[in-house]
Amino acid sequence: MSGRLLLPGRSTRKRAAAIGAAALLWSGLAPAAWQTAQAEDGRTDGVRAAADARAAEPGIGLGWGSNGAGQLGDGTTTLRSTTPVRICGGAPCPTPFDDVIAVDAGIAHSVALRADGTVWAWGSNSRGQLGNGTTTNSTTPVQVCAVGATAPCTDFLTGITAVAAGATHVVALRGNGTVVAWGANGSGQLGNGTNADSSVPVQVSGLTNVSAIAAGDLHSLAALTNGFVRAWGNNSTGQLGNGTATNSNVPVEVCAVGATAPCTDFLAGVTAVAGGGAHSLALRTDGTVRSWGGNGAGQLGNGTNANSSVPVQVSGLTGVKSVAAGVIHSLAVPADGIARTWGDNSSGQLGNGTTTSSKVPVRVCAPGTTAPCASFLTGVKDVSGGLLHSVSLHTDGTVRAWGSNGSGQLGNGTTTGSTVPVRVCALGQTAPCTRFLDGVGAIGTGDNHTLAVKRPSADLAIAIKSAPNPVAHDQNLTYTLTVKNNGPTAAEDVRLDDTLPADGEFVSAISTHGSCVVPPSGSTDTVTCALGDLAANTSKAAQIVITVRANAGTTVVNTAKVSSDTPDPNQINNTATVRTRVS
Repeated sequence: MSGRLLLPGRSTRKRAAAIGAAALLWSGLAPAAWQTAQAEDGRTDGVRAAADARAAEPGIGLGWGSNGAGQLGDGTTTLRSTTPVRICGGAPCPTPFDDVIAVDAGIAHSVALRADGTVWAWGSNSRGQLGNGTTTNSTTPVQVCAVGATAPCTDFLTGITAVAAGATHVVALRGNGTVVAWGANGSGQLGNGTNADSSVPVQVSGLTNVSAIAAGDLHSLAALTNGFVRAWGNNSTGQLGNGTATNSNVPVEVCAVGATAPCTDFLAGVTAVAGGGAHSLALRTDGTVRSWGGNGAGQLGNGTNANSSVPVQVSGLTGVKSVAAGVIHSLAVPADGIARTWGDNSSGQLGNGTTTSSKVPVRVCAPGTTAPCASFLTGVKDVSGGLLHSVSLHTDGTVRAWGSNGSGQLGNGTTTGSTVPVRVCALGQTAPCTRFLDGVGAIGTGDNHTLAVKRPSADLAIAIKSAPNPVAHDQNLTYTLTVKNNGPTAAEDVRLDDTLPADGEFVSAISTHGSCVVPPSGSTDTVTCALGDLAANTSKAAQIVITVRANAGTTVVNTAKVSSDTPDPNQINNTATVRTRVS
């Protein structure tokens, strides 16, 4: 098992780091290790986080990697996709699953939070982890039912600000600071005082004023607005942090560093939590990190391999902005934007160019480097950990991944693993990719699949030139139409529509990319050119030739418009007109 942890009664699996309310999705904080919004005055404020979630800009859901249970949400159970595919928003499947502000994933299921506060899930449903009142798998998103509803549900969960996926359970934070959960509950990970699975949400007992949540394989965590932490579920390696190895089906308070059970001193000053396979992480207001639970591969980061049932300090980390956890490895992003990792590295998931595990944090190498690396991955704002792979989201909206890749979970068009980061390909690309994923605001990882929320935004502009100008009656006039994308992300399926002048007759149309649908020669009509995708800061052009039939002294007017499938908030430059004098 390469030193990987075996959880009771089931196979090894990833972490299940929580994802953030949307306030973090577009900020510098980590959705993969859900934490609350950071207020302008430096306070962490759960109420503010809920408000910011509603103001966050949503996007469309994408997925790549393993798909045997439909966890990519593309309407299929095709075993894998090595590059991103769209999550279905309805029939037909090309309709995008939009208005998404956060995503996370478990063994073989996925969950998303939409901007309206509703929750949707897809993939495996063997333990009711889709929350729709059934145990039937779904290859497309289904809406999570309300607390106490029965299938077929007519009442649905609303008012949610954050969600987190465990192995086969899900935890959700309400805007009022309470928590609900659904799915598997054999270890008490739903926190409702029972060990019975539930295919619809149940209320976690006794929790109020919660500001952040996380889910591990078989346990769950919550940070409160007062900075204390609660945990519940499996505790076989001390991952509840209460000084014991006894499971709990209701939340218990996490002890302070160095405390012994029964604890009278408790962990405080926490703003974010993350759950691994059988370990837990907490980020404190001072930028340091605490950890507890299983430590066989050094995933607690304190320089030892000894499990701990109370928190220990992660070595050498300061100024940390976000944390996340894989099954037996951990991740963090300090203020310098260089990702740190520690723990199991059997598949290169630490990203430091080796497969040697580390008991203390190491820096993730830059793409294309080899160990010992002299340059490192920079510009990181969020991280997420899967079973044996890791993913980073960068300030420019691009995504990198490293580690195991047998199911295509690195998204680079191959199934070859990598011990250093590789860039995730753009939607629809095949290896070797020439375009890469951009405009991403949130990431999440399952065992062997990865999810992202993409905020596509193009800024198309069109310019027209005519030659000769002036032009003579019965002379050919050539229009050169140039389309440029000034936006931050690629424009998909760009279309150019040129309404030809009524006093001209069509001769020909040639596009440097794609193809044009043209009217019969000698007629007057519209030329439509499909230019394909247009990457940010690139241009494509077309030439259209007409024969001028206008009389001398008049003006020939030609208007063209450009559009695409990508949202374009600045359409003032999407139309252009050229006037050519007839001599």
